Parts: sequence; structure tokens; C-alpha cells
Amino acid sequence: MSDTDAIMQPHPAPAAATRRRGARDAADGQSPGGAPAPRQGDIGYASLWIPDIGRAAAFYAAVFGWEYEPSHNPRARQVPGAAPPQGLWGGQPRTTLFCSYVVDDATAAVARVRAAGGQAGDPIERPYGLVAECTDDQGTRFAVHQYPAAGQPGPAAAAPAAAPHDGDLAYITFEVVDSRRARDFYGAVLGWRFTPGRVADGWQVEGTTPMAGLSGGHAEATTVPMWRVADLREAVGRVRAAGGTATEPRQEPYGLTADCTDDQGSRFYLGQFPGG
Repeated sequence: MSDTDAIMQPHPAPAAATRRRGARDAADGQSPGGAPAPRQGDIGYASLWIPDIGRAAAFYAAVFGWEYEPSHNPRARQVPGAAPPQGLWGGQPRTTLFCSYVVDDATAAVARVRAAGGQAGDPIERPYGLVAECTDDQGTRFAVHQYPAAGQPGPAAAAPAAAPHDGDLAYITFEVVDSRRARDFYGAVLGWRFTPGRVADGWQVEGTTPMAGLSGGHAEATTVPMWRVADLREAVGRVRAAGGTATEPRQEPYGLTADCTDDQGSRFYLGQFPGG
């Protein structure tokens, strides 16, 4: 299996990508809204890259109630009904969240990646659109994804907002080595704009779904998810019972949160937010 096939294999058909919502970041008054079609720079698909797929599948099923679609690849699991579409991808040396970003034109996005100092393969036609494997200028792997043209299979222009589920992605934190380089790169490639956050070298990405932030000054790049839950105290209990760790829930201006690790040491956050 090639690197491109390995990265693209976990992508599902993106119909569920029309179910859009996000957690409120601590900085601003953004809040969950309706369900317009995904826009350039949104995270259209996310895959948790982990060492042991079997342990991860069991752990997150226990915490979120995830069930998995059948897969011919023993390293892959797909999570039906998650927003945005999500999966698990095993056999990785370290844990991170792999993201595929929505773009209007995959060929143009590939050119921007290369011009900004990253690497990108040529777009590949898939049943759900054009996808290209990329690496940013600090070595983080990602993909860009262009949905099919109007009238072809893919997300509708708009869809009713679906009720939140445990395990929906609410917020993503991109921990990077050099935040200036990351802001320049993703600003050039995806059109992201940034505002200063509440901590040193912390930056809020404006207007993405799910919401996202950038944190600089780390020894290596890691993308850390925050998953939504309806009852944080119960979810913390499930994390611990499944062999993970979790802090006691703490109140933030935007809701209750807890810092967690799974039973392989992978870091993540849980959040319970007003209105679901």
C-alpha cells in the first residue's frame, strides 16, 4: 500500500460532512449554528492515528459508544454518524489527529502547498471527490479534499443541523514547533486568519468548523482533538474505567472540560457545552 493509499483509505463518503457544529472557544462568542455546506479551510475529515487499532477501537467504543463500519483493511476503522466524518488509523509510531481540509480547487491548493514550502502529491480522483496527500513546511502530514461538482454525489449545499453526538469533534488544537511558520503556511494554503489567544503563542483560527486553535513552541507537532459529550462527569468515568486517565471536570466560560489520555497515552480533551 502506497503512502497515498494509506492516507486516503480511511476517508468515507462525505455526506455526513454537512452536519456542522463546533464548541465555543474560550476567546470569542462563536457558537454552534446551522448546517451550511463545508467551506474552504474547514476540516472535512479527521482520522486519529494511533499505534494499536484494536485497543483504540475498544477504548473509544467504551467512551463514546462508537460503532464501526466493516473494513477490508485491518488498520482502519470508520465511525458512522460522527461529525465531521472520523476514523481510526492504526500502526502509527505516535498519536496525532490527521486532518483533511476542504478546498474549492484541489489542483490550485496543491500549487499553494508547494509554493509555501510544503510537499503535495497530485490530486487523485475518488468517489467522493479529488484528494491530495500533503506535508506542510514543518513535516505535518495532511490532505486537501475537493468535493464533487454540483449534481454529483457529495454534500448538499445545505442540510438541517443534526443533534450533537458524543464523540463529535468540537475543537482541534494544533501544537506546532514554530507558530509563525504555521500561520504563514496555512494562511497561504487555506486562507486561514488568526487572532491572538489567551495564552502565550496561542492563536485562534477564525471561522473554521470545527473550531481550531494553534499553539506554538512545542518540541514536535501534534494535533489534539476535543470531543463533545453530553455528560462530562459520566464520560470521565468511562475514560477511567476503560484504562485511560482524566482530570476532574473544570468550568470554563464556554462549558465544562477535562484533560484526558486513552489507554495508549494519547492526549485528548472532552467538553460539555450549553445547549448540547
